[in-house]
Amino acid sequence: MELNNKYLILFIFILVTVIFSIFGYSPEEVVIAGPYFPQIEYFENELDLISADLNIKIKYVPYSDIETEIIEGNDSNNFDLAIIPNPQGVVNLGERGYLYPISIALEKEIIQNNYSKHLQEITTSDEDGETYGVLFRLIPNSLIWYDVEKYNQLGSPEFESFQDMVSFTEANVYKDSPLWCMDIESGASTGWIATNWLEDIILHEQGPSVYDEWFQQEISPQNEKIKQSISNIGELIFIKDAIYGGKERIINKEFRNNFRNLVDSNNKCVFSWSGHFAGMYFPDDKNYGSDYDFFKFPSTENKNAIVGIGDSLVILSSKSDSINVFNSLTSNSFGQDWISQQDGMFISGNKNSNINKINSPMLLKETLLVRNALNEDLFRYDASELMERRIGADYLLLALREYISYGNLYINLITQELDSQY
Repeated sequence: MELNNKYLILFIFILVTVIFSIFGYSPEEVVIAGPYFPQIEYFENELDLISADLNIKIKYVPYSDIETEIIEGNDSNNFDLAIIPNPQGVVNLGERGYLYPISIALEKEIIQNNYSKHLQEITTSDEDGETYGVLFRLIPNSLIWYDVEKYNQLGSPEFESFQDMVSFTEANVYKDSPLWCMDIESGASTGWIATNWLEDIILHEQGPSVYDEWFQQEISPQNEKIKQSISNIGELIFIKDAIYGGKERIINKEFRNNFRNLVDSNNKCVFSWSGHFAGMYFPDDKNYGSDYDFFKFPSTENKNAIVGIGDSLVILSSKSDSINVFNSLTSNSFGQDWISQQDGMFISGNKNSNINKINSPMLLKETLLVRNALNEDLFRYDASELMERRIGADYLLLALREYISYGNLYINLITQELDSQY
């Protein structure tokens, strides 16, 4: 009887252990930290799909300043992966020992096949030669937005170069009928849109080599190619009657006004020189394709070049679950559910990612532009984001504000002052 009781106790113990093992098991959690961004819910849906596939719990935790959070935050030891919205920040974190090189997850051949040379270089440290991030998502600038009806009334002009746009503008503006909405006011950051204009001109007119020298600060603002590029902005914005409200309005009116004014039938302006962000600010009762559209900044010699921004994916933990999730996020198949949404806005930095399920005409158009640029290594990251921060986020903005205010007469003085800060 005593022996039977022992067997019964043993049986109950084993049964309870099995039950707890089945129902109490919780897969290890992978924590991804990053910024807040539009369509974060679509990203989390993608994480749920990866979670089910790998049987790994995945949680995304957004922060207003992810770089500072990694360095100073109380929870940073719990981060496994992170999304960093600036390649300069990626390199900084990597060199300070917060990140693992992506080589612990991706073979060199995969990196070289899937990512353009420029995208690899901007997340690679000059100090140790290690690459600390992959450009997970890209967002294009280099776009000219227009009101469809007004554009058609103009004869649906096609431009082969920036100079074509300038010449067309000169020939088709007159008093009270401006062609361009060009407001760029943005509080303390006023001027960032003008840096986009300058980057477009340098890349498309001067070429990628000069662009690279520019963001690496190896070429002076007083260099004739840079001064000419700044002056080219003036060729457009200083055309009499070309700008809605006049050139005085440009740095004094909030940039979001452009897109409401653009599709206002009572406003004559037809074009706005803006990036992807414009699509977020058109009135809700206006639709892409029927009311507004865009074309890529024109160029003869660098036809498929495009400037943009993006987010990098980095590794903070070398555990196997983290690596598996990282590989899923950078795979050719990531983002299929996201891009299938009617309003989906995800463009992978992986030039071999599957884009067959794109369901939004606007996303498809932007994606093909980015893909063409990547395939020719003509996608360039926003130069002001790659420069020394006090230059790209401060003195360059000031210089362009002054140029817009004072014009070509002061271009030598303005570029000398900017050069003195290098």
